Amino acid sequence: ASWFCSHWWGEPILEFVRCVDAHAACFQLGDSAAYWICAYSNNQSRIADELGDQGPLSSPFFRALEVAEGALLVIDSDATVTRR
Repeated sequence: ASWFCSHWWGEPILEFVRCVDAHAACFQLGDSAAYWICAYSNNQSRIADELGDQGPLSSPFFRALEVAEGALLVIDSDATVTRR
């Protein structure tokens, strides 16, 4: 994926999608834009397995950040993500 998305899990999905769409339009990314969504970077039910013996620097989450072209912080209408 080209862009790594971080967000607050409680935001309405439509707000999330609108933000990603606006980002793609702003940067003229077209339909081929690829986004890695942080919530799906690690299996949330098996975090210990995802981290393994190597720790967080070998996790899928970290590897996604490492190869991404950039990061997108999705901010909901209440800016909740800034208060977590």
